Amino acid sequence: MTDPELLQGLIDGSPGAVKYLVSQYQKKVIKTAYYFLGNMDDAEDLSQEVFMEILQSVKMFRNASSLSTWIYRITLNKSMNQLKKNRRKAMFYRIGEVLKTQSGGTPFAEEPSLSEQGCEVKENRKLIHEAIIKLPENQRIAFVLHRYDEKSYKEIATIMNLSLSSVESLIHRARMNLQKKLIKQFPEYHNK
Repeated sequence: MTDPELLQGLIDGSPGAVKYLVSQYQKKVIKTAYYFLGNMDDAEDLSQEVFMEILQSVKMFRNASSLSTWIYRITLNKSMNQLKKNRRKAMFYRIGEVLKTQSGGTPFAEEPSLSEQGCEVKENRKLIHEAIIKLPENQRIAFVLHRYDEKSYKEIATIMNLSLSSVESLIHRARMNLQKKLIKQFPEYHNK
């Protein structure tokens, strides 16, 4: 099914078009959302919101960009909004834990891992994800689209409405910033 046929089917409310849309884009949307949110459950929930948004606003799609670019923009916007919500929730949670500890309660301990190596790998991934999340927003978006979604610089430029040189610069700065942040966590890789 071509993009124009898919769009027309979505506008007409064709169940076959909806099924095709989901089959073609669901994994990509979840993958993109996961790299921003760092949680598969949140990414899967967000993908549902993305597809609802697509179905609700498909009539307003102007063909100024490709369908996949439009879907990535919706995914990025929803991911950024979810990140902001998650940060607020985390702040309130931390405040609650501090208040609970001060009032004599004990915070919940995390369940220990059965495998030391598995725990180390998980911790390293967490450190890398936290470093990526702390990048400036445009650097983070460009880096994630290039590194994890394997988008070309040209595709990223289209998705982000930037010039090719701006995307190159953003990705370069993101790599430099990540290197600075992570060298503190992984000193064994310094000067390699």
